[in-house]
Amino acid sequence: MSTLTVINPANGATIAELPQDNAQSISAKYSAACAAQPAWADRPLQDRIGMLRSFRDALASDVERLAAVLTSETGKPIRQSKNEIGGLRGRIDFFLESTEPTIAEREVHNTAGMREQISHEPLGVIANISAWNYPYFVGGNVFVPALLTGNAVLYKPSEFAALTGLEIGKLLHRAGVPQSVFAVLIGDGSVGSELIKQPVDGVFFTGSYATGQRIARELGPRMVKLQLELGGKDPIYVRDDVDAAKAAASLADGAMYNTGQSCCSVDRAFGNQVTGFHRPCSPTLIIQWK
Repeated sequence: MSTLTVINPANGATIAELPQDNAQSISAKYSAACAAQPAWADRPLQDRIGMLRSFRDALASDVERLAAVLTSETGKPIRQSKNEIGGLRGRIDFFLESTEPTIAEREVHNTAGMREQISHEPLGVIANISAWNYPYFVGGNVFVPALLTGNAVLYKPSEFAALTGLEIGKLLHRAGVPQSVFAVLIGDGSVGSELIKQPVDGVFFTGSYATGQRIARELGPRMVKLQLELGGKDPIYVRDDVDAAKAAASLADGAMYNTGQSCCSVDRAFGNQVTGFHRPCSPTLIIQWK
C-alpha cells in the first residue's frame, strides 16, 4: 500500500507517513457503509442527535490539541485554527436544532378523501470530498447533517488536512457513530477519483473549478445527486458613508484572512471611495481612497 507524506508547510518537516487508500480499500469501505446505513437510518433521531452533540462537546474539550494538529499541516495561525473549530460548534448547534423540524412529515393536502404529505428519507451513502482550507467548516457542512438524517458518509479530507480528517473520524467514533457509518479515506486526488467511481448516492465536493468539472462529467450520466462548491471571485461594495479606516482594515482582513484561501475572501472592491484595489497571488494588498 502506498503512503501519503504529511508535511508541515511552515518548515518543510515531515509530520507523518499515512497509509493511502486504494481501489480495494475504498470498495471495502463503501460496501461496509452500504451494509451499515439502513440500521443507522432506523435508529431514533434523538440517538443520532445525542452522538453529534457528544462530538460537539469533544471538539470544545480538546480544542488546543486539535488546533495544533490543524496548524501543523495547513500552516494557518493557531488563533485561526481555534476560530474554525469554535465556529464548527456553532454550526453543529444549528443542525441539532434544525434537523427534526426540517425532516418532519408535512401534510400538504387533505380534501375530499385525498391526503398528500411530504416525507424525507436518507439518500444512502454519501461521498464527502472536502478541502484543506477549512477542513472542519467544509467537511462539517456535509457530514453533520448527513449523519443526522440517517446517511452513511465516506469522508475524503484533502491530502493537506489528512491528520485533521483522521481526528474528526476518531471523535465521531468515540461519540458513538459506527466506523462503517463514517469512514475516512486518506490520499490525494487519485483517491477522490476512485471514490466517485463507487455507486454512491450523493457526492458533495468543495475545491477547484477544474476538478468540479471532472466530477460533474463523471456523475452526470449516472444521475447521482451532486453538490459542488467551487472557486470564484468575490466582490465587495464600499458605500460613501463608511469610515474609511475601518473599511480599509475590513477589506484587508477579508482579503488576507487564512492567507486569502477562503470561499468568500475579498478579491475585488467597488465604490466611489475606492480608486485602486489589488490582491495578486502574492500576499500584498493595496487599497487607495479618494
